[in-house]
Amino acid sequence: MSMIHVTLPDGTVNEYAAGITCSEVVTDALGKKHGCIAAKVNGAERDLMTVLDGPCNVEGIPAASDEGMHILRHSAAHLLAQAVTELYPGALPTIGPAIDRGFYYDFAMEPIAQSDLKAIEKKMHELARRNLPVERVELDPTSLREHFESNPYKLEIIDDKLEAGDGSTIYKQGDWYDLCLGPHVPSTSKLMFVRLTSVSTAYWRGDQDREQLVRIYGLVEP
Repeated sequence: MSMIHVTLPDGTVNEYAAGITCSEVVTDALGKKHGCIAAKVNGAERDLMTVLDGPCNVEGIPAASDEGMHILRHSAAHLLAQAVTELYPGALPTIGPAIDRGFYYDFAMEPIAQSDLKAIEKKMHELARRNLPVERVELDPTSLREHFESNPYKLEIIDDKLEAGDGSTIYKQGDWYDLCLGPHVPSTSKLMFVRLTSVSTAYWRGDQDREQLVRIYGLVEP
């Protein structure tokens, strides 16, 4: 069995079998209650389930850190999109980033009211309690387009990403998936403390000549 050396932030060098995950390294170093939702491998942010196959530096990313909160917010945006598409089957997710104090997601759908957010938030909590694993999946460009063939907004983003040479990855949680480079939380159970704050409108890609979308804002805590 091939062995690798992993260097921790304090300079400690541990030897592990190749194929160990970031999660296993962080747990070994910090214990089961480490509070990390992702990791840095040689300085780059990665999912906890990233497999290590060579010598590297590994550092856990705590949920409450600035980097951890960004990942948490981005993952909460995915949870919001999953909830909306389950409650409104015709809704098309477009983009959903983390922002300074929370997150939002834009949808091509019929307008909704502030009072509708309660049901969406309830669905998000339900999905969080289901503890769905969040998985990164690499796809070739053809498969990537096939996954989003019914969503012209995602296809437009895919074309831009492929032209720029970005990776072809999706993130899955249950049967739902979204176009994303990550990283994300390891499971939806990390998103229990989420709430929705407001609904407004926005133009696709900020262009007033493009489609008007429904934008939903939210907050999440570790």
